[in-house]
Amino acid sequence: PGASRGEKGTPAMLSSRRLWVVLAATASLLCASAASNPRRGIPGFVSAAGTGLGLRSSERSAACATAWRPGASRGTGRSGGCAVGLQMVVDQAKVDTLVKKVQEAGAARGKGSSKLAKALKKASGAPTFGIEFVRSEAEPHKVEQASLALRRGKASMILVDTTVDEHGVEDLEKFVKEQSTAKGNFPGPASVVWRGNIKTVEDVARASAAGADAVAISMTVAGEAAGELIKAALVLGIEPLAEVQDKDEVTLAVESGAKLINVRFESTAVESFKAFASVSLRKEIPDDCVAIATVAGRQGGPEIQFAGQMLTAKYNTVVFSNMLNDCTNEMNERYVCYVLSLMLSKKSQKLKINEAKGSKEVYTAPAGWGDSSTHV
Repeated sequence: PGASRGEKGTPAMLSSRRLWVVLAATASLLCASAASNPRRGIPGFVSAAGTGLGLRSSERSAACATAWRPGASRGTGRSGGCAVGLQMVVDQAKVDTLVKKVQEAGAARGKGSSKLAKALKKASGAPTFGIEFVRSEAEPHKVEQASLALRRGKASMILVDTTVDEHGVEDLEKFVKEQSTAKGNFPGPASVVWRGNIKTVEDVARASAAGADAVAISMTVAGEAAGELIKAALVLGIEPLAEVQDKDEVTLAVESGAKLINVRFESTAVESFKAFASVSLRKEIPDDCVAIATVAGRQGGPEIQFAGQMLTAKYNTVVFSNMLNDCTNEMNERYVCYVLSLMLSKKSQKLKINEAKGSKEVYTAPAGWGDSSTHV
């Protein structure tokens, strides 16, 4: 409605913004259809985050203050999105060796790897996408099958939350092992990113010992140690992915040597507000870095619209956070791969809408899945 038209009977191409709205509506209808059928349901979809003020979460900071550290007692469960218990399956002797390597490097800055940076920032300008796996309570998880599905879906990187419970690190190692089987094949292995409560050099060393290609370092959580942690990652040959929430954190991350800059707001603000803030912060990321935006996944369609806004703002990569949390139901994997295929489809850039004039049919959408003005 309101779109300009060319010759009679030939609809004009919708603007970029309207295009993503239509794609989001399409996903919503498909999800609603699946949800209405118990045999084909896609469990776990939630609405956008609740309202809130600001883009920082004091709850996360408070939770992280009591998070698990080496030598602390181990519990189970999750609190405030941070670790309260981890079962270390990584060889501690190897971790100690890596820590010593960082100490011996002194003030020297390692060159690090650029494998992930090259995979995310295409010379052609084509967008790339990352999927975050956050373990839920369901057991057992078929991580290997999910890893294969994400690779076939052309996810460029897989972020694994290692802080959920005692199996978090084990999940990451399984992703690493499965992705390594694709070396020399097409599609090749997706990079696996350790996303945990990184606060010490030993934490970075543990990520390296586990085989991660990169380690996510929250500039907010790491605080004054952020620069040291980025340097440690470079010395150990893995790529630091700096998670930032404002201009100052972008500056610190870049000055410390990080090339992967991930705008990720730990906040309860509504997704539309976080999307607006992400677009505003894009100009602060240097051109020689990989600009990565974060969009909350599992919204049942709106994530497609927000991802479209990030691409329009010239972000190189979009990470769908909390996009996959249950590998026991293959429908979750199918939805993730559907979103990836939609975002990567060249046809979506040329989508046209045909309106059947005179139609008396009115679409009645289920609650939470759009309204009667939605026509696809």
